[in-house]
Amino acid sequence: MLLLACSVHGQLSSDFYQSTCPRLQRIVRSATQQAIDKDPIMGAAMLRLFFHDCFVNVREATATISSSEKGSPANFNSLRGFEVIDDIKAQVEAACPATVSCADILALAARHSVSVLRGPRWQVPLGRRDARTAASPAEAIANLPPADMEVPGLIGIFASKGLDAKDMVALSGAHTIGQTRCGVYRARIYNDKNVDPNFAAIRKNNCPPFGDDNKWTPLDLQTPTRFDNKYYRNLLGGRGILHSDQALYGGGQVDGLVKSYSANNSAFFADFALAMTKMGNISPLTGANGEIRLNCRKAN
Repeated sequence: MLLLACSVHGQLSSDFYQSTCPRLQRIVRSATQQAIDKDPIMGAAMLRLFFHDCFVNVREATATISSSEKGSPANFNSLRGFEVIDDIKAQVEAACPATVSCADILALAARHSVSVLRGPRWQVPLGRRDARTAASPAEAIANLPPADMEVPGLIGIFASKGLDAKDMVALSGAHTIGQTRCGVYRARIYNDKNVDPNFAAIRKNNCPPFGDDNKWTPLDLQTPTRFDNKYYRNLLGGRGILHSDQALYGGGQVDGLVKSYSANNSAFFADFALAMTKMGNISPLTGANGEIRLNCRKAN
């Protein structure tokens, strides 16, 4: 099994499309930049789509194809950016027909999004193929960590994907950008004891005790469209907006990592880039498996 895993990983390469689609990186970079310039939240949307693509049954580009996955409770009204992937795919197909998978486009769009928002850059191994089937709502629920999960549960979910506690804490830093819904964090600001009272009061202005479940708010109020280590600094002060975020700091086994990243942005960037590469290498479809989807919304 170990040899098989190594051989599959070896089929991915950062220069996989060097001869078959040399303009790929420029196309994805330009389209991603334009999308974020138009709506800064699209950067976080691309990153979230990639996370879901890696975690939900590891079915390449299922988040773009599966209406059932989009409609699962974990994703309700939260997965966005499909039109950006559609636009990139159309441009790539015009330049290199039936060559580049939607899974690879999503991986590149996530990397470029982080870079555009002043985060780290990393080499993206390419050569994935797209799944022909979609994930179910049950698979999404089983594979995605809920917002009320504690550290042991988070470590367990990430470990099931071959990622360790350091990867989990580093990848959680993606919550330095993006938004969340009132219904997701209401219990945190009204019920949790380890929340800064001033922070809770500010958040309650946008999230009443009842109703407005789908009202959006930034995950990080300070720099909501900049990829930085403010996420970890917020946790030190009890200002994590999700219960699962604040659970990372408060006398637990990953406190040291939170402190380290809060004090050293470079260390966070380096570990985030490594964790993103590892996550992108979770059992990819390669070779004769899957297909090169011509339309990211549906299988061929």
